[in-house]
Amino acid sequence: SRAVDRHDFALLRTLYTDDGIDDHGGIFCGPAPAFVDWLETAMQGVETCHSVHNHMIVVHGDIAEGEVYVTAYNRIPDGAGGFNEFIQGLRYIDQYRKSAGSWQFVLRTVVVDWAQLRPALWDFENPLLKGKKPAQGGPGDPSYRLLSDPSFGRS
Repeated sequence: SRAVDRHDFALLRTLYTDDGIDDHGGIFCGPAPAFVDWLETAMQGVETCHSVHNHMIVVHGDIAEGEVYVTAYNRIPDGAGGFNEFIQGLRYIDQYRKSAGSWQFVLRTVVVDWAQLRPALWDFENPLLKGKKPAQGGPGDPSYRLLSDPSFGRS
């Protein structure tokens, strides 16, 4: 979620095995490197926020399988100067493999439980948003400054 939401495609590439597959249904199904290439282009101008909820994993040695519940928020330009929000209740059905001490996706399949499309409130002069900082894709996001600070978490 962090890699996608922050448009950190280099990080996203490290999360899949060399033979990994991503199945996002009709929008993309194929090898993980091609998925990341496709996503990098598809997300231009799109901001996302994935909120992870329930996460169940069953481990069998160096392989595992899991189901992850996610609410995915996508803010998409509407072509008229505003934005639409596309919100989905998703489940990721995953297969994982541990290699060199790290778990990676072997197969990620997306299941949609529900979806909504509606106009988005994205007016930073609106009292509900005034003074708040918008999220940013990439290293300009405030979380990158905080989490890369070597003194973070030290007393």
